[in-house]
This record gives sequence, structure tokens and C-alpha cells, in this order.
Amino acid sequence: MFVSQTKTTLSRPAWRNFVAVMSLLATALVMDPVAAAAAPTIQRGYVDNQFGQLHYVVARPPAKSPRKPALVMIHQTVNSSIESRPLFEDLAQDRVVIAIDTPGFGNSDGPASPATIQEYAAAIAQGLRKLGYGPSRPIDMTGFHTGALIAAEIAIAEPKMIRRVALSGVYFVDDARSTRAMNSLPQYKTSAEYYDWFIKNVPRQQQNAVARGVPDADWGQIVAESQRPLLRSEFHHVAAFAYAPQVKNRMPLVKQPVLLLALGDGLRQPTIDSLALFPNATLADFPQYLDGAYFPDPKPLSSALRRFLD
Repeated sequence: MFVSQTKTTLSRPAWRNFVAVMSLLATALVMDPVAAAAAPTIQRGYVDNQFGQLHYVVARPPAKSPRKPALVMIHQTVNSSIESRPLFEDLAQDRVVIAIDTPGFGNSDGPASPATIQEYAAAIAQGLRKLGYGPSRPIDMTGFHTGALIAAEIAIAEPKMIRRVALSGVYFVDDARSTRAMNSLPQYKTSAEYYDWFIKNVPRQQQNAVARGVPDADWGQIVAESQRPLLRSEFHHVAAFAYAPQVKNRMPLVKQPVLLLALGDGLRQPTIDSLALFPNATLADFPQYLDGAYFPDPKPLSSALRRFLD
């Protein structure tokens, strides 16, 4: 079979236009190599731990052999790993990123009764070891609100596995505040009671999402995911509020380099105040992220994380 070939000759104006377009494209690729890179490969998986199976989403960069340590991201209560998506996709351009559903949330199995922050941390560390991470293959970690406390405890328990830690929303508050928070938790006992409470709160959640600039589709997915635990939705809040009196004694045990991210949310000042607790910590201030919502523009946050981790 023969294929005829036709030689095409561009006129001078067309050739000049072609050269100009290609020059602009080349300049764009040089100026923004991340934007020019291929999309990360995203996969889902499960790994066993003491509560059953731990669900995670992993993004692998286009390069076949990334040299930078993997980054594990731990979300806040009552959300799931989906809240990490903007940072997840951006940071995965040059490292493996693993976003975990903490035990009992998202698609992860959880305890039948409230566990402690240390127990949640042990379960996640167990899963990470089964994924092959440990002293010979260390990783970095980020945690948001409840996830910050869990990440800190993993760093304490696994000093050779965890290399660096970024924490946002460290619950460093006085006993009176944590007691009020514990007493204010909803007391639903049936699914019907849960949904009565949930439906009453949806308009407020939607208004907050609009005010923070969270895209509608992202907000909808986050809210949908948050319903999975049903009657166990407050288990992590119970653990966090019970852990609060321990923060002043536990955070000094985190010996790794720590980056504290002070976002424009209710734990902004406690996070700032916690700086003195850590032996080796720095603070990055992002008051523009109202209620911690970085969906509209995650670049400043991801850039700060890269500078710290790299």
C-alpha cells in the first residue's frame, strides 16, 4: 500500500504567524513547566489496618522515578480526602501524593465507638507501613485540623518514617473552650435525627461555601462525602476535643521540622500560639483562606509547602 505525500509551502505571512505562535508556546512552557507537564496518574486503593481497611487516593507524577519523598495528606473532620484535591493535584506534579480517608470517614472503615487521636494515628501508620513506607523509605505529611493532631501523633510515634510535617489548625486551646466544644456536639441517636440536624445545617454550609469561593461541584462532593459516617460523624471531634489538654505536652515531642499554616479560620490564633510548643517549627501566614478554603487559588499554599518540603 502506497501513501501519497504532498509538500505544503507556507506563504511568508503564514510562516511569520506560525513562528510567532510557536515562540509564544515555547516561552509559556519555559515560564510554567508545571502547567506544561502531563497530568499525574491518579489511582485509588485500600490497605488493611486495625479498624479494617483504609481507603486512599494516590497521585503519581508524570516522571517515572520521582526523587522527592512521598507526601501524605490527612483531612479534617467530617470531610474526606476529597477536600485535599486542589493541593493534591498541584503537588503531585513532582512527587507521589497520598490523600487518606481517615478511619471511619470517606471510604475507610472505622471503630464502632469513639477512638483516641493516638489510636487513629496508629491505624494510619499501620496502613502506611503496609504500603512500604518506613525508616528506609521516609515520607512527608500534612494535616488539617483533626488531621493535624493525627499527623503530629504519627510523627511522634514514627520519627524515622516521617521526615517533615506541615500542620494547619493545631487545636491549642484552653480547657474551657474544648469543654464547650465537646458539650455542643449534636446528640443524634438515629439516622432520622441525624438527617433532621443535617438538613437544618445545609443552608448555612452552602452560604459559607459561596462566601469562601468554593466551586459548587466541589462543595457538593464534600458535603455528600461528609454524610457517610452518619451516627459516627462526631467520633473525630470527640477525639480532638478530648485530646486538647494534651496538646501542650505532646507537640514538643514532634522533633521533625514543622511548618505551621495559619489560615483564616477558627483555629488561626491557636495555630499561631502553638509555634512555641515545637522544637523546630516555622510559621506561614495565609489569612486570605477564609475557613481554610483554598479551592479558588491553592498556588500560594502549594508553593509554601514546596519550599518547606524541598
